[in-house]
Amino acid sequence: MSFASPLMALGAAAFLIPLVIHLLFRSRYRAMDWGAMFLLRDVVQANRRRMQWHQWILLLLRCAIPILIALAMARPLVSSVQSMAGGQPVSLILMIDDSRSMSAGSRATRAAGGVTELLDSMSARDEVIVIPASEAAGAVSTGSPQDARLKLREIRYDGGPASLTTMMQSAVAACRAASHPYKRIVVVSDFGENVLRSADGSLLSVMDSVGERLEQFTPRPQLDFLDISQTDGDAASLANVVVESIQTDVPAVLVGRPVPMTASVRNDSDLPVPGMRASWIVDGRVLETQTVSLEPRGTARLNWRTTFEKPGGASVAFTIEHTDAVSSDNRRTWAVEVMQPIRVWLVDGQPSGEPLQSETDFLQVALSPFAFRATERDRRLGARRGRAGETRQEDLVTTRVLTPKAFLKEITANDDMSEYPDLVVLANLDEPPGQSDSDAPDSDAPDSDAPDSDDPNAVDPVARHRASGGHVLFFDGDLVDAEAWQSCDWLPATPGEIVDSEGTPFRIEPPGTRLEAWKTLGSAEDSLFDSVEVTRRRGLTMPSDAGSVLLRTEAGEALVVMAESIAGDANGRVVQFAISCDTAWSNLPLRPVFLPMIQQLVLDMVGSDRQGSDLPVTRWVIRPNRGQNQSTNEEGTDTAVWQVTPPDGKTKPTSVSVSEALVFAETRRPGVYRFSEKSGAAVSGNGTPSDNRSVVRVIDVPASESVLRGVAPELLAECSQRLQATSYGDSATLTAAAQRERFGMEIWRPLLWLLLAVMVGEVLWQQLGGMRSGAAMKPARSGVVS
Repeated sequence: MSFASPLMALGAAAFLIPLVIHLLFRSRYRAMDWGAMFLLRDVVQANRRRMQWHQWILLLLRCAIPILIALAMARPLVSSVQSMAGGQPVSLILMIDDSRSMSAGSRATRAAGGVTELLDSMSARDEVIVIPASEAAGAVSTGSPQDARLKLREIRYDGGPASLTTMMQSAVAACRAASHPYKRIVVVSDFGENVLRSADGSLLSVMDSVGERLEQFTPRPQLDFLDISQTDGDAASLANVVVESIQTDVPAVLVGRPVPMTASVRNDSDLPVPGMRASWIVDGRVLETQTVSLEPRGTARLNWRTTFEKPGGASVAFTIEHTDAVSSDNRRTWAVEVMQPIRVWLVDGQPSGEPLQSETDFLQVALSPFAFRATERDRRLGARRGRAGETRQEDLVTTRVLTPKAFLKEITANDDMSEYPDLVVLANLDEPPGQSDSDAPDSDAPDSDAPDSDDPNAVDPVARHRASGGHVLFFDGDLVDAEAWQSCDWLPATPGEIVDSEGTPFRIEPPGTRLEAWKTLGSAEDSLFDSVEVTRRRGLTMPSDAGSVLLRTEAGEALVVMAESIAGDANGRVVQFAISCDTAWSNLPLRPVFLPMIQQLVLDMVGSDRQGSDLPVTRWVIRPNRGQNQSTNEEGTDTAVWQVTPPDGKTKPTSVSVSEALVFAETRRPGVYRFSEKSGAAVSGNGTPSDNRSVVRVIDVPASESVLRGVAPELLAECSQRLQATSYGDSATLTAAAQRERFGMEIWRPLLWLLLAVMVGEVLWQQLGGMRSGAAMKPARSGVVS
């Protein structure tokens, strides 16, 4: 046993006061016989022993009163064998779920209050490690309880989904960084389905692994779960309306082209929500207002069309006006990159003057189908319709056919990369452009811009194109020299020998969801590739980490592979086909699937990474302006300045090399991030850098974080059992348990009840003793009278 206030225990010495009083007063009187004394002698003799016991018990009760008072004020602690010494410092690891669902109702307030109550019970010698779930993968920083209170005030409960597996793994890492041997882990969360969800279904196995790692510590850290959702009110307090999504079905947004937008709104309450005002907002300006009503647990979809008149980054937001449990999910934002019509250069390795005999003829028809309808009669009708206010349908892609030699000259002779195409298609080229002397421009011509042989970009025009952010589409063919292309390091797969079907054509397996743009091309039951027959293909060897297979045969051989650009690399994507783009190796160009397949692939390659929203803590790679020289900018410096404006509006300048991409990872806060590329570190005549380009990116939280119900108590109980954790529904119980396990159990409350019982017993015992004494003397007096 120990005492929380040991000095107060010294007050127990006050029991000497009633003892001294008893001893002093017991001999203050003198015995004197009188005439009738002999008549009472037998009565006194019979009651002497009983009176002595009565007096001693009364003395003990009176002495116990000051002892109990002193002990209760000293707050004695009863410690078990497992309890630690109360004087030992403790390392407290606080894992705080700061996801959006924690902002519902008063969850955030209860979480902050509960953690503060726990911090108030700690001493200055203790250390605290506060880790928000959104920063679970970051570095661990320790501090005092006072430092933890300051960090707690900075937490914003509007992050992405939290994961119990990630939080527990981060907690174990924090235990290794802790300074004290005694450690306590407290996980504060609403423990909803998102928290207990595992992408691969391995939640319980991960909990077993975490439990084994906790056993390696001596002593084992104490683990507690503080479930904030257990103190939620009724269902009405969690009624919520959420904007589920905002999206467009076009992979690339082009200048002057109508863009259809669709927003989905969900009602998570059991009551109807009539007449909500909804607004479409572009770059902060409200352009359209609509009204939406929702049935209980219902969903509504709202459509809208808009047109962007200038290229560059823009943000489209959809918002509803409604007061509910989570106000931050009443708005969703979508980032778009408005582009000029996509420019595609077709480098033809086998040109021909005959219709549909060139290597790239079928590609040209697939990418620009409306260009082939422009006959003289169409032009006359087009002029007439133009006067009538009608518009002729135009292609999304403009194409240009070049020979390898012309392609090499265009790339190497032009320093203005803004004139470069968005995509280069290499079709049936015998070797990489620039590798052969025959591809080089004629140096004897007076107007020839012959490249410098010492410049690596001069002999590799594709690398120069990719370095500017351009993309490459490679098609195989009979002219391709596999050995020459094997030295090309930007191809995702190494070309091998040509494989013939030997009479049985290769069938194509439906792409499924391997490429988002090809999801509409059919499923395994009804695929547009069913009528496609491949008679020859190129064998491809692809390293496991080089890229992904987009299309394969039913036997599993790769037909289309893609290499993604890595983080920090400004190079564009490369997609490689193991078949040709004409009818020599397959009937694919003659099938209806060819046109949507090629168009969607090109639009996806060029535009898929330029629109949408990302989850918090996403790492962005912003490529430099293609119009800038890759060695110096227009001011002669080798740096470019990006003005980064996060959602809080505090603009921060960031300098990078003009040939490198900007890598930005400070994306924990949801909202719109705007990146403005300046011309360089030098300033213009008015003292400010000139603005060259604007890029918009959006961080948003998925709608699944707005599902406030659906807590899984059985799964949480299973996780608690495997981790040997204790679950608490309120902070007061958790704080009391932490104090009890650290110092022991306080017993001052039972002592107060015992004190009250002793005081009452003392009074009753004194009265009872007087009544028995009087009753014992009555027979003697009765005998005297008689």
